[in-house]
Amino acid sequence: MDSSLKRNERILIIDEQALSQSYLRFALEQLKYQDITIADKPQLALQLCRDIHYDLIICSYNQGDGKDGYQLYEELKFSGLHKHATGVIFISAETDPTLVHSVIELQPDEFLAKPFVIRDLQLRIERVLKRKTELRTLYQFLDSGNQHGALQYIDEQLTDAKQRKWFPLLLKLKGDILVSQQQFADAEHYFKAMLAIQPFSWAKMGLVRCYVALGKETETFSELEAMLLRTDSRLFALDLLAELEFKQKRYQNAQQHLIHAADLAPRNLLRQQKLLQLSRLNHDYEMQYRAAKDMVKFARYSIFEQPDLYLNLARASIDFALATEDEEQNSRLNRQANQSLQSLQKQFSKQDLSEQQQILKARLLYLQDHKDKAKALLHDLKIDSPIQSLEDALDKAKALHEVGLTEASQQLFAQISQHCLRQQADPMFKAYLTQEQAERKQMQQGPRELNNNAVQLYQRGHWEQAFNAFSLAHQVMPKNVGIALNLWQTLLLSPRPLCSAIEKTRLLKQCQQVLSHGNLKPDQQTRYEQIKQRLPSASL
Repeated sequence: MDSSLKRNERILIIDEQALSQSYLRFALEQLKYQDITIADKPQLALQLCRDIHYDLIICSYNQGDGKDGYQLYEELKFSGLHKHATGVIFISAETDPTLVHSVIELQPDEFLAKPFVIRDLQLRIERVLKRKTELRTLYQFLDSGNQHGALQYIDEQLTDAKQRKWFPLLLKLKGDILVSQQQFADAEHYFKAMLAIQPFSWAKMGLVRCYVALGKETETFSELEAMLLRTDSRLFALDLLAELEFKQKRYQNAQQHLIHAADLAPRNLLRQQKLLQLSRLNHDYEMQYRAAKDMVKFARYSIFEQPDLYLNLARASIDFALATEDEEQNSRLNRQANQSLQSLQKQFSKQDLSEQQQILKARLLYLQDHKDKAKALLHDLKIDSPIQSLEDALDKAKALHEVGLTEASQQLFAQISQHCLRQQADPMFKAYLTQEQAERKQMQQGPRELNNNAVQLYQRGHWEQAFNAFSLAHQVMPKNVGIALNLWQTLLLSPRPLCSAIEKTRLLKQCQQVLSHGNLKPDQQTRYEQIKQRLPSASL
């Protein structure tokens, strides 16, 4: 037992289970700690943290119905109720890797899996409290935002041989401060000096951040490839690679990196939001839907649960349904959109969301082939009102276009673009807006009518016009097997070239990939086989 600790530290236990509470209290009393408070509800814990400074918080993941321990700790950090000077030990009976990775991203001082013995708890408590006690002055500087004072303190401690045990932590914190102060050139030299001593993972991450800020992309990619192979830096590397690939407009690569990152740690809502936006850019409506659904799932009961999450899930459900020909799936997505609207009305009844709901109801009517009813719902909507939400405005512009109110849609798109310029909107949203605006301008009809119109052009022998329409429909709905089959058939059976040989090869390859992985309806499968029989193998 560490005799340097005073044993009068204030400790808060957050756990709703009576048995677990009793065991933790017993363990702490056995270790001679006496100032112990127990919170059996997350809201009580939040209130206690507002009123009292604790030296240590022991937070359990399992909190019964409602907010879980992860969401509680997330709120403590986000709201500023958790200070650097307070230690946090996170405990959990669940050790699923996705939860562990998500918790580690929040950076508690320790993670302890249940069941554990008193000795395990003792080692972690003493390790945390000793660090918080001996470096209290540093943590006070950080809590007050005095980074200059923190740097001076760190430099002083690094000259004191008695503080040798804290050198790794002090060196890491110094690097973090240099990066936060945007002293990237100095920080780059600092991290290289640290790596010359020992291959610290934190120093490699800091160096990569400096490379990105200084525009050294070759060095960045080289380091990140190695970091992908290490479990302690993989998430960092995936997130940063996605950011870099997006900047270079390699949206598919960026999305794949974020998918891997979200699979590792799905509770990071900012990552899920980026994944949703990249999925839209890539016309990957299924992944857009998955990200929107995960955001609702993991935000439930948290500080981040907002109406936009339910609205975006309804929107993603409709976008996905418009792009699929699977009737069963279409029905499920329709139900999901309606459930999202019902949840919205139930949980946010005091907020005026009438226009957003009206627009979604119109889009659902359009999805169900009630275009005239949808148009009537949208006809009198104002398009010159001040933009309060970019997502709301964008959904309105899409709905107006789908029902044929193209002039109003284009006017609203222009207003959204101007608003983005004034407000410096998120780069991913701006990229999606630019793409959506351009595609909607090319389409004089909604996406469903586009393919139907192309079929009529094909049947009349208007090969070039049919090809252009099918190509645009395929661009907007790249995983739709019916559209892929129509474009594939047009390219192969046209009596004259419709595009360059290189472009034809590219499109045929894309279509073939969709057809080989998709589920063709019986009549589509028959048509597919008949066309293959009519053509020489070299054409396929």
